Amino acid sequence: MLREPNGVSDASLTLQRAVLDYSARDERFALDKKIYGQYFQLYFQRLMLLGPRLKQAVGAKWPGVPAVKVLDLKEGEECVVMGTLYKDMKLKPSILDEYVKEAGAKASEVAAKKFVSDDDSLVLEDEGARVRLTGKGVAVDCFVTGVVLAVKGRVVANGEFEVDEICYPAPAPQATRPSATDEASSAGRHVLLCSGLRVGDDAASSALNLELMCDYVTGNLGGANEQGVAASIARVVICGGALPEVDVPAQSLDGRAQAAVARPLRQLDVLLTTLAASVPVDLMPGDGDPTNQALPQQPLHPCLFPEAKRFSPHTFASCTNPHDFTIGGVDFLGTAGQNVSNLAAYTNVVKGGAGGDDDAGEALDLMEATVRWQHVAPSAPDTLACYPYKDRDPFFIERSPHVYFAGMQPAFGCRKVRVGDAETVCVSVPDFSKTSAVVLLDVDTLECHPVTFGR
Repeated sequence: MLREPNGVSDASLTLQRAVLDYSARDERFALDKKIYGQYFQLYFQRLMLLGPRLKQAVGAKWPGVPAVKVLDLKEGEECVVMGTLYKDMKLKPSILDEYVKEAGAKASEVAAKKFVSDDDSLVLEDEGARVRLTGKGVAVDCFVTGVVLAVKGRVVANGEFEVDEICYPAPAPQATRPSATDEASSAGRHVLLCSGLRVGDDAASSALNLELMCDYVTGNLGGANEQGVAASIARVVICGGALPEVDVPAQSLDGRAQAAVARPLRQLDVLLTTLAASVPVDLMPGDGDPTNQALPQQPLHPCLFPEAKRFSPHTFASCTNPHDFTIGGVDFLGTAGQNVSNLAAYTNVVKGGAGGDDDAGEALDLMEATVRWQHVAPSAPDTLACYPYKDRDPFFIERSPHVYFAGMQPAFGCRKVRVGDAETVCVSVPDFSKTSAVVLLDVDTLECHPVTFGR
């Protein structure tokens, strides 16, 4: 802020940056030498981890109804079966489609955004066998392979299981959120969520809007009210898509091409340095960023950001995707959006509802579904690439977050989802390159709203 020529500043006009306790819990997303196995082991671990909570939910919802294994099913007897879903999809892309032109989906079908069809069917598999599901109690379009659940019903004459009702695992325990003090409630303390900055790609993202966003966060934009809000931002989380989508050829590049590829990295380094000098920043990788593409994505290497890394670990952190952390006593869990985008391609679920732009309705529906399924990425590894963990499943929800976010979505949206005693706020973080919008979330009230630049 400008000062009088005598150099004396008015203390009442000096704004202090909000500071909140922060801790990350990304250890379970780290890759080590012990993870590699077969994918069936990942599905088995998922069933073992969610099985006890599923039995708890079944006992509470359907007391007195016997739970049996698939091999022990008897025709006409009402019972409960627990297991993992497999979705048989005619249009699901296969690598063999490139070589077998007459079999499976045609090229025009594979290019579609949705792979659902009327011929899709569901199979429930436990440790010993599998049974095909039918009936009005199960909506095939709403599920993907990998969901752990229980069904109540009976075996009919053709050997299929007719479903009456569905039950999901009991929610993971949720930490008690600290009560906001009067001082904090009046001033407000915020976390800024953004994604899809696409720094260095002027065709995809407006450089002016990026500069406006940076000036806003650092307190160099707007009047006293705007600067007060900027000072209340305790952390910035970039949820993927910070760099442009670049196709780097396999052959070596000449000097000019190398400079073109490196230019966005230098520009992002400048942006991160500017932000980290004013406010703590978490940088998550996303689809197409220079790290591994299979989930969980590992942090972008510090050597990519020689200037910003000097602020590490105090105000700059390169994080994993998914990212699990606590700030101000509020638990956050989020992804760069690949899990939601993948679910959108293999389901057809649009309920809509209050809490944001209509374009975010599908994203919020799918995020709500993953909260109820108690798993962030149920479609991995079937249709979403992930590492073949053999001794754990890092994507199941082991503690219910207060805030669950997904980046790279078409529009902003938020929705409160209650599962048992746990309540989670789902936040659809818009793609900045398409919307020029970021999300401000109040840590004390968990209310959030978008802030749009350049309009």
